[in-house]
Amino acid sequence: MRIGAAGLMRSAGVLWLSAMTVIAVVSCGGDDESPAPEPPAPTPPAAEVPISFQGDLGDGQAVTRSTEIGLNTKYTAFRVWGYKKGTSGDQKVMNGYTVKWVDNSSNTTTTNTHGWEYVNQQILGETEQSIKYWDYSATAYRFFGVAPASLSGSISGDYYVLTFEDVDVTADEGIAAAPYFSELWYSSDKSQYGKPVKLLFKQPVSKVRFRFTSDDPRVAADAVLSGISFRPDENKKIYRKGNFTLRYPLTGTATRETFVVTNADGATALDALTEHYTEANQKWYTVLPANNQGTYTLEVTINGGDPKTAVVPAEFMNWQPGFEYTYIFKINEEGGVSIDVVQSAFTEWVDDQTGKHDIYNW
Repeated sequence: MRIGAAGLMRSAGVLWLSAMTVIAVVSCGGDDESPAPEPPAPTPPAAEVPISFQGDLGDGQAVTRSTEIGLNTKYTAFRVWGYKKGTSGDQKVMNGYTVKWVDNSSNTTTTNTHGWEYVNQQILGETEQSIKYWDYSATAYRFFGVAPASLSGSISGDYYVLTFEDVDVTADEGIAAAPYFSELWYSSDKSQYGKPVKLLFKQPVSKVRFRFTSDDPRVAADAVLSGISFRPDENKKIYRKGNFTLRYPLTGTATRETFVVTNADGATALDALTEHYTEANQKWYTVLPANNQGTYTLEVTINGGDPKTAVVPAEFMNWQPGFEYTYIFKINEEGGVSIDVVQSAFTEWVDDQTGKHDIYNW
């Protein structure tokens, strides 16, 4: 896999006070002047709070995960960019700083709260990385990162653009070799300033499965299914190899990164998903993320009857990176099939996650 660069009036008041002081002294008519009041004690400057980082895998809103899995289980260094919106506009805070993992090092320095250190961790030949402090006058901050730390992109207009070339998920080796990128960390809430910046990393990969159920478990268990096809309409394909490009906004109030898959390889693409998930055949498809796929149609023959179809609306067919999607189809007693009331369900997935995969409704 290769990485390509595609394409952050007080003076009047003083005069008035002086005049009033003169009047007061004259009106006293004596030489015994009252002592001048003590000037107020200066307010001590607020303590500077260093910026620090935490790197985790996946999406923190996942309902299936009870513990966090650190990025250090996959990579021990990542590269980070940071920007703030100050009184003079958007300003760069960190320009591709290298952040390194050190075992058992949490809270050993003011910039290392979770085992990740960036001060003086620059790659040989790069500018020395100095400590950075939170600016509480800034109205917003944004950070994003990528692993491994050898990867970088470039600024294009108001965006930082990262392109991962030839992402190939047709085999396990390709999935393992895919890089990790973080969600955009954005906050205009100053209560978040001073806390470690938690970057959530994921791969440019989605997982998809579909399964059949019935109100009567015996119907689903006894049904003989054939001619199964779950496919995109309008002759579209399901891509598993191509270039994956990220665009991180550097200005404005956008709180999410966007992506696009380009130069998709039709030779490795699928026309349809044909294997459904069962306890005996726990089939997941690993695919490239996809937006705006349009509707999908399921076709299946049940117990040798006429082919049945069910359509999944386009709103449920946007596959985001780092998520798994389950589509549930219900077989009725008459041998018909429909998309279940749930329509689709998705949960965050993480490499090495084991155990039962539950399905959740929303």
